Amino acid sequence: MGVRCARYRAVLLGAAALLFVSACASSSPSQSAQRTTASQPERQAGVRKVINLALLTVIDGFSIAASSTTSGGGLSYIEIHSQALFTADKTTGRPIPRLLTELPTIQNGGLQLTPDGKMISTYKLRPDAKWADGAPFTSKDLLFTYKTVKDPNLPIIDTGPSQLMESVSAPDDHTFVVNWSQPYYMADSIGLRAFWPLPAHLLESHYTNLIEGQKDINAFLALPYWSSEYVHIGPFRLTEFTPQVQASFDAIDNYFLGKPKVDRIVVKQFGDTSTIVAGILAGAIDMTMESVLRGEQAQELKRRWDADGGGKVYIGTGTTQFVSIQFDRSVQGYQPALQDKRVRQALYHAIDREAYAETIAGGITGTAAHAMLPPDNPLYPHVKDAWKLRYPYDGSQSTPLMEQAGWRQGPDGLLVNASGERLHLETRATADGEARAPIIADMWKKIGIEPEIVIVPAVRVRDREYRQQFPGGEVTARGSQDAILTRLECNEQPTPQNRFSGNNRGHWCNADYERLVNSYRTDLREEGRAQAFKDIQSLVLEELPILLLNWEVSPAVVRKGVTAYEDDFAGGSEAGRIYGTYSRNAHEWDIKT
Repeated sequence: MGVRCARYRAVLLGAAALLFVSACASSSPSQSAQRTTASQPERQAGVRKVINLALLTVIDGFSIAASSTTSGGGLSYIEIHSQALFTADKTTGRPIPRLLTELPTIQNGGLQLTPDGKMISTYKLRPDAKWADGAPFTSKDLLFTYKTVKDPNLPIIDTGPSQLMESVSAPDDHTFVVNWSQPYYMADSIGLRAFWPLPAHLLESHYTNLIEGQKDINAFLALPYWSSEYVHIGPFRLTEFTPQVQASFDAIDNYFLGKPKVDRIVVKQFGDTSTIVAGILAGAIDMTMESVLRGEQAQELKRRWDADGGGKVYIGTGTTQFVSIQFDRSVQGYQPALQDKRVRQALYHAIDREAYAETIAGGITGTAAHAMLPPDNPLYPHVKDAWKLRYPYDGSQSTPLMEQAGWRQGPDGLLVNASGERLHLETRATADGEARAPIIADMWKKIGIEPEIVIVPAVRVRDREYRQQFPGGEVTARGSQDAILTRLECNEQPTPQNRFSGNNRGHWCNADYERLVNSYRTDLREEGRAQAFKDIQSLVLEELPILLLNWEVSPAVVRKGVTAYEDDFAGGSEAGRIYGTYSRNAHEWDIKT
């Protein structure tokens, strides 16, 4: 394995070494990236403790206005400022109530199955939770939230759960009841992505006037609430917001879990990792969310800090990485050859997933994704190694598959069809995949593909319309556990009607897949879900709308003196999971003075 991936790893490690040399040569990071003022840590007069947090993305809004992308920590930081009904336990990662007094279960009557095959869930709200402006949080807010998540014209991040909600009611100010069209296995763990509570006292009149009255969705989404005047129930409240540069959040004294230990968190936004590393080394950045630094950068920083005690690097299992194939023929430059399943199979046989994964992880082994669920999922034994067994790395199997599909290698080694056209394949990746896509392209060149790599500019990472217009493939990711399912669901396709907010940017839609996913999500028995997921994976293996690559090594770094992640990193998750990010306990972060 070392021989196979040595060439790729040498390129990445060389780049990491150069990055650290340039970072050490300067006492402060470059001022060019994102126009951020990251050269000096913010320590304003009257503010005792400030944490400077880095993201490898831009923030262009909050809540409904937020992008669905999880890359670069873009959604992992959200529990700094916002809270959901549920979050994750400190160490186990299991769902626990956050804005609720208890976890609803069959045993305590919070979840009830009805004779007609439906389900009712009852949520008891905390009486001490308040919005950052001091207004009480009540069931009226959740009634309004339900109205927005059911509005097909609003860009909700994850619509799967809300699609199953038939109706809601509020018997009193602290009780919220959901009537589900069927049993739903995650009714006890819905996080911000799927059900982001909204303040009725600030937004409902605008919704009634602008959307229900004037039918002006743009005016509603242009409200200052979604940007500079954002208010929620988190431990920190937005106080300053410069889009694409930074956002400052000040502690809420009466936060219901206790006053935060630091006074301010400044979220700085960057377009490249080199500036972030330089900022860390210069002391201008105190910590990052996960998926901000690359694996080899985190490894280099760990070696440095192990020697000088400068901080700590935490390594988590992040998103599931894959190549998404485009199926929307209306996309400009669309590659029709990808409609042929044999072409997709040939492409997948040509990718050395073990070498690719080890290279991306900076030499860490065992991260190649051979199943649609990661090893820490209870259902993993039922799907383990299926992708490796069905499609082993073997470029010799690619050639006959391409020939069957009408593609033969020409004199120059490139594939051509009967008309003499080359098989040109544009593949997109965000900045954090800039070193990855060329590795895949190099493997595809060996079987005659003419690849083109397009790196999505940082300012367009959160451009939902642009992101779903890739003509060939997209090196991308989806969240941990079973969140990958949403990347292939029909109702998750980005459209003008939902303001391109869906997760299914490849636009693959399959009725059998929908049926199997529904079966999986309605079965409250683990053994039933195991069989359903196995069937789901078998179908995806047959059709190959995505090409699995690896489980991301997800590093987060914290400088010496900052106590974030010390006792809860194991239970957190990158933001692809429906609940419980690594920022869920931000009120406990501290700075040792």
